[in-house]
Amino acid sequence: MKKNKIIQKAKKYFDGCNRIYVIAVFFVLFFLIIIYNLFAYTVLNYSFYNQLADRQQIGEVTVPVTRGTIYSSTNQGTILGTSLNLYNIAIDPKMEGNKDKLQKFLTEVSYKQLCYLNSKKECYKNLLKFLRVLEIEDFRKDELLIKDLISAYLTPKLNQTKVNSVFIDKELDNEEITQIINLGIKGLYPSGQFLYVNPEEIDSDEYASKELSSILGMTEKKIKHLIRKRELRYIPVLNKLSISVSEYIKNYLEEENIALKNGILDRINSIGNFIILTPNPHRYYPEKEVGSQLIGFVDSEGVGHYGIEGYFDDILKGNNGKIVSKKDVLGRIINPIDLKKEDFIGEGIKIHSTIDRNIQKKVETILENGVKRYRANKGTIVVMEPKTGRVLSIANYPTYNLNNYGDVYELEKVRFSKYPDPKVDLLGFPVFVEDKENGDKFYYDSKEILLRRAVREELGENALVKYKYKNDFGPQVYKNDAISSLYEPGSIMKALTVAIGIDTGEINRYSMYMDKGELTIDSFTIKNVSDKCLGYHSFAHALNFSCNVGMIRIVQRIGKVLLHQYFTDFGFNELTGITLEGEVFSQVTPWEKWSRAKLFTSSYGLGVSVTPLQMASSYSTLVNGGIYIKPRIIDYIEFSNNKVIKYKKELERRVIKESTSKIIVSMLVSSAKDGAAKNGNVLGYSVGGKTGTSQIPYKGIYEKGVGSTIASYAGFGPAEDPKFVIIVKLDRPRTNNFGGQTAAFVFNDVASYLFDYYEIPRRVVK
Repeated sequence: MKKNKIIQKAKKYFDGCNRIYVIAVFFVLFFLIIIYNLFAYTVLNYSFYNQLADRQQIGEVTVPVTRGTIYSSTNQGTILGTSLNLYNIAIDPKMEGNKDKLQKFLTEVSYKQLCYLNSKKECYKNLLKFLRVLEIEDFRKDELLIKDLISAYLTPKLNQTKVNSVFIDKELDNEEITQIINLGIKGLYPSGQFLYVNPEEIDSDEYASKELSSILGMTEKKIKHLIRKRELRYIPVLNKLSISVSEYIKNYLEEENIALKNGILDRINSIGNFIILTPNPHRYYPEKEVGSQLIGFVDSEGVGHYGIEGYFDDILKGNNGKIVSKKDVLGRIINPIDLKKEDFIGEGIKIHSTIDRNIQKKVETILENGVKRYRANKGTIVVMEPKTGRVLSIANYPTYNLNNYGDVYELEKVRFSKYPDPKVDLLGFPVFVEDKENGDKFYYDSKEILLRRAVREELGENALVKYKYKNDFGPQVYKNDAISSLYEPGSIMKALTVAIGIDTGEINRYSMYMDKGELTIDSFTIKNVSDKCLGYHSFAHALNFSCNVGMIRIVQRIGKVLLHQYFTDFGFNELTGITLEGEVFSQVTPWEKWSRAKLFTSSYGLGVSVTPLQMASSYSTLVNGGIYIKPRIIDYIEFSNNKVIKYKKELERRVIKESTSKIIVSMLVSSAKDGAAKNGNVLGYSVGGKTGTSQIPYKGIYEKGVGSTIASYAGFGPAEDPKFVIIVKLDRPRTNNFGGQTAAFVFNDVASYLFDYYEIPRRVVK
């Protein structure tokens, strides 16, 4: 018995020891595992877990860069294109405050934005868009009348508390619209090719979502979310407020906040809680129309098009920056720049152009007046420094406002009162007629119509309703005709022909030839325009009076091979390489394929296609001593890291001898003084010039009659030390077909301005 008790006690003791031992072993193993894992995490797998922690604790915030700025060369550089925040104003109607006071304030703001500093025409146009109406009866620019219209429009908007219009972003065809109408669901409003929904009128959003899903090709869940009933917390009022209007709003709200803090005003009589001001990054062009085709524009997606904006788009927009920052457990950013900040590539870029803002603006005014005076379709002027290649101005008319580039699509009906002889008056313009079967979509007075381009035979049909662009050429005005449109230069090419003849030694200025007034080649006859060409004359006389036969006699001596080579050296077989988007060129036909007729007509500028800028470059070569210099539009580009890229004068090649250059300069001075180019001469200054008139080809033949030509004038000054070369081109002048009676006077106006602008003293004429 006693023995059994001892055995039981011993057993109890050893059982307890076993349990203690097991527990001890367990804890030892447990701590060993923890120690091993700590070692593995912190030493063996440190890199992996460190990266994992970084992904959880560190985030990247993308920060958009501000698009670069474009400057003119004038003084410190006038801004031609820049980026700024134009604010949008909206309201939250559910907030606390005085709505009567809000309505008066928004009426005042809207008036300032839409009409205050605008013309009657601009005010009316702005009001139509704002009020969403097609016309305003008996409109006059009266402040009280306009404010009454605005206030009446705002009243229902301010009292709206529920979303009552949702735009479904999917273009519909006619069959889909019919299916929607046949559903008979209240609250669905097809308009044009789109659908609007009033959630407040929908009886069952589940049923509507189900029925619309198959028609729209969208999920029921997405449609149900779009058309759900909800409170209205955001009502847009105005977009892209002017800087002055934005400041007016900010100042008002600041004064109101001060009054609230000082107890002068209570919250229920304030309006600040209602107002939502949202910055809207916007490309802004302070000079509006000035240099529009040179500068180009930036679309709503931030992409540059045409001109400098298009060519340098990648540089101007840069790359968005990234700020690497720590986050707390809720994912919120803390110390956003403590860790690292990447460089913003593109931030603060400045492109300095060669364009002289003063010259550009004046030349555009002169060109507009010239186009209207001579009833031309359009015109182009290039002003260039012949010794440096710097382009001082490229003007085109018609032009457009860079800040409202979408307005170019606006149409108007052709009025007989404006175009009494439409067959002539509308020649060369894009004119449209209605065609429901073959027409394309256009919008006129906010309504969709189907139009096609009118054929020439339809222009003179007075009974036919015709449409045209308000700006005459619609989106074609985006193009820079100085670099993007080819034309046959006509007789301004004769200066090059004479220079080549002299440079090759085939003629000199006193060489004589017999001119019978015409020359027959194969099946056609080439004639002179002026009777002064008849007889035995020098080639200087032939240039003076623009004699076609004289030019043919020169190229007969030069031959195809040399003439082709000189044309190539003058730059007609390649792009100029100017840094503007949209440049084109026409390859000169290989000389082996030239017929006799091709050789002869090339001598006076027919059968050769060039751009106005190519002609400016070739004339610069003629008068600068004979060296072709690449034209340039950029002086230098500044980057945010202080890096500067300078665009220097590029001497490409010698084309003619310096002695040849001096001779052709003196011959062109004589042409401007006593010859066919005399209307371009500026009294008191030595000017060189040459007129040009080329017929416009149509369906394989040249047009004839009023408005069938391109009139040109190429000139320079002062002759003793040329500071500028000017090319003037007018398309289809109707008062007179010839360059000497149209483009010459436009050149005269530009040259006169430049002499005055550069303060070049007049010579005393004895």
